[in-house]
Amino acid sequence: MVEKIRLKEASEKEKTLYCCLGESLCVVQILEDALSHAIVLKKTEPDQKKEAGALLKEQRSYTLGKAINIAKKESLLPKPLEIELSEFLKERNWLIHKSITENKKEHRTESFYNNLFEQTKAITSKANELRISIELDLIAYCEKKGIDMTNVKNDMNKHYGI
Repeated sequence: MVEKIRLKEASEKEKTLYCCLGESLCVVQILEDALSHAIVLKKTEPDQKKEAGALLKEQRSYTLGKAINIAKKESLLPKPLEIELSEFLKERNWLIHKSITENKKEHRTESFYNNLFEQTKAITSKANELRISIELDLIAYCEKKGIDMTNVKNDMNKHYGI
């Protein structure tokens, strides 16, 4: 018979940190999805909805690193954005794979919480900036194809203040 283990309730500091980690993870996933959409939109034409849907399903299964490599290999994004995404990948990988476990001995210290809080906030902010950059690039791409993006730009202005 397995004995029930009672875990100590998280402190307010831990709850705040977990919320920051969750927010950062969500924003990174939204960035990944924006990149997947950008790749699909630039690789297909408007009349290829079925192909685009299949490609998006496949694209969404890729890691951020693989998606960035596809975008680079096929020159689908402006070079500066490619570079920023590649640099961000290191931060994303740290968040996903090491943020909690790399300093186990420091866990529960004030400096551990402060550092992790600051790093996750910076990742969240950068992921949001990169997503907006991808969206702005897609607007420019669509406008070059003759699509009126006025409503999209107005919505972005209302939502983001840009």
